Amino acid sequence: MDRIREIIRTKLKEMNATGQGGASYSAGVGMNMATPFAFKGKNSKKAITPKGYSAVPNKIKGSGLEVKQLYEGELNDFQKERIDAFTDIETRLNALGPLVSNAKNDTAEFYSNNPGSYEIYKPTEMILSYLKNIETLLTQSKWKK
Repeated sequence: MDRIREIIRTKLKEMNATGQGGASYSAGVGMNMATPFAFKGKNSKKAITPKGYSAVPNKIKGSGLEVKQLYEGELNDFQKERIDAFTDIETRLNALGPLVSNAKNDTAEFYSNNPGSYEIYKPTEMILSYLKNIETLLTQSKWKK
């Protein structure tokens, strides 16, 4: 544990010396709260609330304001729209099967009627490229801008 404290102190000194525009590190409220003993009393194993902090009440007395939870288990309109969009995507992807089959048959018929042709009848490379891009987008854990 002492080694970790020494490393942290060293890093803080480095940050102080290399900060932008000669800015210096100054300890503020809660500076020691990153340690495992931050919320414990000196002779106690029970966690305590740090000095100056208290739990947020369900209602702030005398103000008429209620504390609203940021996440109450329900989806907001934006989230619902994002999820519902996948239904449209699924519908469109399911409709592609017959279109691909028809395009394959049309292409085969075109080349049968034009045996020496090197003409591109349907843009298969472009379609494959789009499908690979879609697969990549759907397998990423988070969309990257």
